[in-house]
Amino acid sequence: MTLIANLVFVEEVFYIYRKTPSSKRTIFIWINAAAPVIATTSCIGMWIPRSTMFTDFTAAVFFAIVIHKFLLMMIKECGGQKLFLRRFANERFKISTGPCCCCCLCLPYVHITRRTLFLLKLGTFQLAFLRPVLMFLSIVLWTNGNYNLSKLTPNGAAIWINCFVGVLTIIALWPIGIMFQQVRVLLNCKKIVPKFALYQFVLILSQLQAAIINILALRGIIPCAPPLAALARGAYMNQQLLIMEMFLITLISRAVYRKRYDDLELPECTDQETSDNKQNAKIKLNGKVIEDGTQNV
Repeated sequence: MTLIANLVFVEEVFYIYRKTPSSKRTIFIWINAAAPVIATTSCIGMWIPRSTMFTDFTAAVFFAIVIHKFLLMMIKECGGQKLFLRRFANERFKISTGPCCCCCLCLPYVHITRRTLFLLKLGTFQLAFLRPVLMFLSIVLWTNGNYNLSKLTPNGAAIWINCFVGVLTIIALWPIGIMFQQVRVLLNCKKIVPKFALYQFVLILSQLQAAIINILALRGIIPCAPPLAALARGAYMNQQLLIMEMFLITLISRAVYRKRYDDLELPECTDQETSDNKQNAKIKLNGKVIEDGTQNV
């Protein structure tokens, strides 16, 4: 399944290079690579159990970058940052969205400006930057024997690093939810809802599923099976599930992203553009103004 998923991804890369505008190619390739990369790391970790920590960290770091790329993709699909700001100049962001503030309905709406857009990008970029740093720190502590997922005590480094990563992840997911609520209707012709659903599935399956299985293994609900300990067996089960799940997501992503994006044009008429067109309809020629075919001196 991992091999087929990677072959499908390679074929999709060739398709993206042929059919997709150059400004979107890199972003689409990064997003489509999430499922094959996770399937590959899971396969390596399943066959080489001692490499599980390194493969899990690699997949986590890669998906942290994909989260940032998904936000950039929604902006790109709106025509880029400048056209996005022009299109939503008179609108506001709804910030009472998940996963941070879905219950805080009293939060005010925020004006869409260059500064707020920068803050949204910063919210996802911090995870793409800090997660590799924390993963590197975890590996260093693990080699020294100070990082052990089987001993989640207040005196250990594992619980604090994982809690901090969890907070960073929640903060990074918040701008994605805010942006999706804003562009969902506009980008309906770009299949933004299925793309967002696939992104959510990869997030839940690669992050939440692993956490649940680890907790079950620590509680003894998943028993040991010699020569595998409970945690190792839980990791083995998670890797098997991820290979099958990422294989299916790769196939679905191929169908969702396989579209001629040049043929899908967003609505071009905005209030600003309408007023500009009215002004351009007046042509000044030799001191005379001609408007709509009528000559006025």
